[in-house]
Amino acid sequence: MKIKYIWMIILLGVCATSCYDLSLEPKGMLGERELFGNEFGVKKYFTRLYMYLPIEDFNYYANNGYRVGNYWEAGKFSLGNMSGEFINTWIKVNNNGFGYWPYDRIRDVNLFINNFPNYKDEFVESTYNSLLGEAYFLRAFLYFGLAKRYGGVPLIADVQNPLDDPEILQVPRAKEYDTWKFIHDDLQFAIDNMSETSESGRANKYVAAALMSRTMLYAGTIAKYTHYLGFEADQLAAQQGFAGIDPSKANEFFQYSYEAGKIIENSGKYSLYTKNYPDKALNFANLFLDTSSPENIFVKEFDKNAPNDTYLRHSYDAMMCPQPDMSRDVGAQSYPSLDLMRLYDFPDITDAEGKPVRFDRREDIKMDMEPRMRGCMYFDGDELRGHAFSIQRGLYKTFPWPASEAGNGETTAPANTNENRILGYQRGDTYDYNGTTVRINGDHGLFESWGGENNPIGGAYIRKYINPDQPTNECGLYMSGQAWIVFRLGEIYLNQAEACYELGRKEEAFDYIEKIRERAGCNVTRPVDDLSDLSHIYGYPIDANLQFIRDERYRELAFENQRWWDIRRWRVADRVLNNWIPRVLMCYYVLDEGKYIYLDERERWNQSWTANKNCYYEGIPNGEINKNPNLLPRNPLR
Repeated sequence: MKIKYIWMIILLGVCATSCYDLSLEPKGMLGERELFGNEFGVKKYFTRLYMYLPIEDFNYYANNGYRVGNYWEAGKFSLGNMSGEFINTWIKVNNNGFGYWPYDRIRDVNLFINNFPNYKDEFVESTYNSLLGEAYFLRAFLYFGLAKRYGGVPLIADVQNPLDDPEILQVPRAKEYDTWKFIHDDLQFAIDNMSETSESGRANKYVAAALMSRTMLYAGTIAKYTHYLGFEADQLAAQQGFAGIDPSKANEFFQYSYEAGKIIENSGKYSLYTKNYPDKALNFANLFLDTSSPENIFVKEFDKNAPNDTYLRHSYDAMMCPQPDMSRDVGAQSYPSLDLMRLYDFPDITDAEGKPVRFDRREDIKMDMEPRMRGCMYFDGDELRGHAFSIQRGLYKTFPWPASEAGNGETTAPANTNENRILGYQRGDTYDYNGTTVRINGDHGLFESWGGENNPIGGAYIRKYINPDQPTNECGLYMSGQAWIVFRLGEIYLNQAEACYELGRKEEAFDYIEKIRERAGCNVTRPVDDLSDLSHIYGYPIDANLQFIRDERYRELAFENQRWWDIRRWRVADRVLNNWIPRVLMCYYVLDEGKYIYLDERERWNQSWTANKNCYYEGIPNGEINKNPNLLPRNPLR
């Protein structure tokens, strides 16, 4: 009863005061002074902006973008699937994008940048400078999301008045060079003004430097390689500099990237993760789960206990692990290809005569694998949540031939005819072999009659970012809370290696690669100097050294949503993914020998991935062009 009387008193008080305060601002609403005039208010204002940064994390949906309603399906429609890192039966290549156009958020940042100086006296100078620098960081990040999609875009640094004349509001596109330079200038301001430390989830001087390292590397490669696409011949946007940059500007951007990386490296604040040495496979896996890692520069935090529909949860464990043993809902959706596996130190699966290597146990194939790959992927015999992975496609009665006799896995191949190959159609299928009951396949695939959902296309599962400490009954939709690493020192070293090599600093580039490969546990830590010409593959001058550096980036950053943008900025997507048909690793038990073999096959859905030249520049949304004709000319092939 006391609670009832208290609320009555409060209501009466509100009514009484409202009779005399009709001219006052509404209570409970935060105006500009409340938000910009103190540090807590600024933090509150920035929190919403951080939520809208173009960070392509667990919930990023490659067909529909950020913050979509059915974001649990991001595991089916990820950038990893677009680039061929993951393979599944849903998305292939989305060459068109989804219409990213965050000028409402840019307006929010500009409002702060323009009006915050009015409250400078409310802050000590260092705090004021850092907060203003943080705003410039946020704006640069938003423009990065635009520039890597569209090239040149309108550069709006002031708060527009919606009542102004159309010729004022219809800001024309900037040249692509000027767009990237705008990002550089914003980030340089952020680096010069921000503090060296920040609470988790917010930027600081070194986070801004990390974004500078990444963005300027993008700009450098776009400048150097776009002209090889030939767009200038008949595409107006390319001719006028809206899509493409003069190649003579490439080294300017590579130098910016290099200098930003040096800021991070020379700070002494970050180091490669080595907490679990000497087990380098476990160490690499734990790097993505340990939020205290000294390698992390900037992470986006999630919370599995947050309210639903706040985008603070994700479904990665449910979407990457087999159900029911290791996930509660849905089950695995995406799987690594053999093409990716073979970029690492990978064991031979055929001998000198081309015959399959025999293994006593399925898991014996792991003995000669690179530790970093084992930290990225689960193979047969690995344990997760109280179960061991069991991945087998079928049986052979006999297999005396070279592996080529199995073809690509098709039923017409010589080794697969006359009932010599036996395939399983569901979990637990068995075969009677001379009175002995033999399991045809494992508990976790590969089931012939199932689709790709919860049934691997190839012989491995994803390990990177999987949380082994989360119980199976808690691995459901929107039940995961691992943080997403936005920037880490490993990427910065790779950025440095690439920028160095492009600037002609070959030995320094190899020094950075050696750091990465030593931590990875590679057989060879420093690559052999190889100037072999690969221009016949990629369509422009490139030697094997630079390709090794690019491949090392793929190995280290696999499943971190960077591969699609890398092959785009290198302008090789239409060559790397030109009717690309992934290879998969398939395990069989040979009955008359009691041994296991692994075969290189096509995935059984016989899918292909194709990126077209139009993927390099997405089309500016038609609705925006209708409102602002100064967004013309259209991007190449759009």
